Amino acid sequence: MSLSIYKSFEDLSKLSYEYLYAQQDLCEDKYLLGKHERYYYDQDTGLITFSNNDKPCIAFKFENVGSVSYISDTWLWAWANDSCLKNVTTEILTVKELGQLNNFDKLYTDKWEADIYDGWEMTAISAYALKSIGVYRVPNDEENIFHFKLLTALEFIDAIELKKISD
Repeated sequence: MSLSIYKSFEDLSKLSYEYLYAQQDLCEDKYLLGKHERYYYDQDTGLITFSNNDKPCIAFKFENVGSVSYISDTWLWAWANDSCLKNVTTEILTVKELGQLNNFDKLYTDKWEADIYDGWEMTAISAYALKSIGVYRVPNDEENIFHFKLLTALEFIDAIELKKISD
């Protein structure tokens, strides 16, 4: 991917949100992402799988973007997080390079003060820069750390199971 120069961070953010909204609508319509009973992600394989009635329905390759912590009120990029494996944080380094090229410090600073809106903005920019299929924010029962993932490639789909949840 070739990196671009943007007039401002706001311009990049606006383009990114437009891209993300379109992709998320497509994912909701085509893959029913918001309707699956369960999800499971495996960093070793780089797959996030959505299932229903204990049957895998759809799986995507994913790339970790980063996380927002309500404990420390910070954003942490996945490439700076020791708990994220390298095989799911290689592509996100392109976003860091984009930030360095444009001098957008939020894109290349490891950790900074942030809220959930910042997390979505970093994820939108990442989705746009890497042209992902969509994104998934991993739910958190304690609601104190939210992880964001890019859906980068469709790996498996069971059309019959998918149809069952759409009816």
